[in-house]
Amino acid sequence: MATLFPSPTEPSTISSAVDFEPDEQWKSRLKVDIENNLRSMVNEAKQTLQDTLKKAPVSAIERERLTEEHVATMKNIRNLAEEQFRIALERERQERRWAAGQTLDQEWSESMIKEQ
Repeated sequence: MATLFPSPTEPSTISSAVDFEPDEQWKSRLKVDIENNLRSMVNEAKQTLQDTLKKAPVSAIERERLTEEHVATMKNIRNLAEEQFRIALERERQERRWAAGQTLDQEWSESMIKEQ
């Protein structure tokens, strides 16, 4: 009887998405690179908060407002890091798919053509 899935002993003619997924080491290096690239933004945000708090005495309300602004800034930086990670990861997947002769997602295909 015919099956829909190849048996484990049959070579698969269809590459799975896992074949294009970067390993954890690659992802870890990417995270470190992104953290290093954004470190100056984080340091600047921390320094700005510290400088503002040191300039003159601030009320509890003002301190809370400044702290909330700092937390919002840090959240924005974190969101930027996550976005950069997601874009770089998808780009690596698409490049691996392209290198294996597989079909690229349409928008990535157009983007890669423009870059060449």
